[in-house]
Amino acid sequence: MKMLFLTTRLPFPPVGGEKLRAFYFLKYFSRAWEITLLTFVESESEKNALKDYGLDNLRVRSVVLPRSHSYLKCLKGLFSREPLEIAYYASSKMTQAVREELNSAKYDLFFCHLIRMAPYVAGYRAPKKVLDMCDAMSLRYSLSSRFRRGPFKFIEYLESKRLEKYEPEISGKFDLSLVASVEDKKFLEKNLGISGVEVVENGLNPEDLDFKEIPVDSKKIVFFSNMRTFHNADAVQYFYKSIFPLIKERIKEAKFFIVGAGIPPSILRMSRDSSVRIIKDAPDIRAAVEDSCVSVAPMRVAVGIQNKILQSMAFRVPVVTTTRGLGGIQAEPGRDVLIADSPAEFAEKVIMLMENRDLRERLKENAYRLVKEKYFWPHMAEELNKKLKSLV
Repeated sequence: MKMLFLTTRLPFPPVGGEKLRAFYFLKYFSRAWEITLLTFVESESEKNALKDYGLDNLRVRSVVLPRSHSYLKCLKGLFSREPLEIAYYASSKMTQAVREELNSAKYDLFFCHLIRMAPYVAGYRAPKKVLDMCDAMSLRYSLSSRFRRGPFKFIEYLESKRLEKYEPEISGKFDLSLVASVEDKKFLEKNLGISGVEVVENGLNPEDLDFKEIPVDSKKIVFFSNMRTFHNADAVQYFYKSIFPLIKERIKEAKFFIVGAGIPPSILRMSRDSSVRIIKDAPDIRAAVEDSCVSVAPMRVAVGIQNKILQSMAFRVPVVTTTRGLGGIQAEPGRDVLIADSPAEFAEKVIMLMENRDLRERLKENAYRLVKEKYFWPHMAEELNKKLKSLV
């Protein structure tokens, strides 16, 4: 069977939540499907990121979409009713590429990763169509607008309202819609009236669950993720300004490690503080994280499943997060993870873990057991594959 898989970014290397999800879908789908991946790249040189990632039955076709072109589309989009998420990825070349693929081969299934790619296939009656919404984007923008300043506050509020109208409209043109968490499903069904949404959570690869005993740095606090997104950059700023000083009052030797790609200048400047270490574009995330005493995810804006939390659990690093950060992860606060929603409470929970080895050990063992049982990509992909095959 043949699948046309559309995504906005080349999911190689698989770093960051959306790219990870797309990569693992491709990895496990390619064992049962002959797949053509149709994706955007920002430049011809980006194609050099393509390597042998062990994906069988996968053909890649890319369309160049310069960032300058997308910015211009968004500028014009401010004066329309279309979500900027859609305007940014509008491309006549992609429309033509989809048409050429349909003329050259008989596909059994369209799989759209994110609503940004949905317009390219929504109008076709055949073949069957699956939309991986991943997150409730309208909810994400509604939350982020509360913490934005200046013109972005209004723009993101406006975007949330546009998406509230767009998400029900576009999902209704697909045979199956997916999200990554129960929380997103509830929001879409209750607030936007979208029915029949199914949950396929993010997961972990077998390699993530490999365990080796290593010494722990009892003073190391880590945050790791893709810093290009507002919600991650906001979490780092919030932790550094409002929580970390409270920790330093009690534990002067505490160190805050920031690990990730696309780190903005506002965060890079934190390295002027000798207690802050920044690791950009780490070739091995696990090596940069697994000796940490605590992994923090102080999310004020979050939807879907936070991969940073699942990976921390797999690396056996205890986690402190917010209620919003935990989201749809099936973890029990106090047993698998610690939850705190105010700066003082968050700092106290981090200090508890730094000072109490028994608590760290208990938390990380419980969390590791949880992700091993419930968040394992091979099992989750197999179940989704059965659903896809039943469609065709």
